[in-house]
Amino acid sequence: MSAAPAEEPLDPFHTHPHGGPRTLTQLRAALAAAHPSDREEFEAALGELDLDDPEEYATLVRVWRHRLVMRTTPRILAAVAASADPQAPRWTSDQILGAGPQESDR
Repeated sequence: MSAAPAEEPLDPFHTHPHGGPRTLTQLRAALAAAHPSDREEFEAALGELDLDDPEEYATLVRVWRHRLVMRTTPRILAAVAASADPQAPRWTSDQILGAGPQESDR
C-alpha cells in the first residue's frame, strides 16, 4: 500500500496548466490540425498583441488552448452534437440543478 495520495482524474471539460500544447509551435500545429481557419485566426490575433503586455499574451494563449480543447475532446463534441439533435430530451435548469429530470419528463 502506497502512502502517496491518489491522483485525481483530469476533468476533460477544463484546460489544465500542464496539459496540451506547451509552446507556440505546438499550439500552431495543433490549431492547424484541429480546424484550418483556427491557425489563421490565431496568427491574426497574435499579430495584434501589445508586446509590452504579458497578460494580453497569456490571455490569448489561454483562450486558444481552450478553443483547441473544445474542438478536439470527443466527449465535448458528442455533447455539442446531442444538443443539436431535435429528438434529444430537454430539461430545464431547475431539473438539471435540482433533483434531475422527473419520470414524466423522459
